[in-house]
Amino acid sequence: MTKSKTSTPTQSSRARETQTNRVLGIDPGYDRLGWAVLEKTSGKETVLASGTIETDKKAAGALRLLTVGDGLRDIIAEYSPTALSIEKLFFNQNVTTGIKVAEARGVVLLEAARGGLSVYEYSPQDVKIAVTGYGKASKTDVERMVEKLVKLPLKKRRLDDELDAVALGITHLASAKTLVYK
Repeated sequence: MTKSKTSTPTQSSRARETQTNRVLGIDPGYDRLGWAVLEKTSGKETVLASGTIETDKKAAGALRLLTVGDGLRDIIAEYSPTALSIEKLFFNQNVTTGIKVAEARGVVLLEAARGGLSVYEYSPQDVKIAVTGYGKASKTDVERMVEKLVKLPLKKRRLDDELDAVALGITHLASAKTLVYK
């Protein structure tokens, strides 16, 4: 068995957090992963960029995961977030889909560790409370509040995965209390 070599970040996560409060929000997915980079300065939250990483449905599973990893690595390199805010995994009715999302989520956590990010995990209810003030808010209520709370970069159409990632970023900047990995 060979020992894998890990790269050491040039700065510790804690040192980077004191320099800026920039978070990468992730709505994990296998077909489509939502992402958003937000920053809080002078008490104001700003969306620096957001989008989705979509995988080719005809590609092999490993290649789809590679697409997710490469996309996240590029985002982390470009925007230098200090933290990752990700939705807790929950299995709905389709276990097969849940397993694929869990695999993509594992890639996200790997890239966060590689980039030296602190990782924070929030439940859907945590997000609803942080964004709307009501834990049983509808998806539409959350999307409307996201658009009221932050100015989004101009774009014709946003997918719900992207807006969910923005909501996760807002949640982290509003609370940042549930440290999961360091």
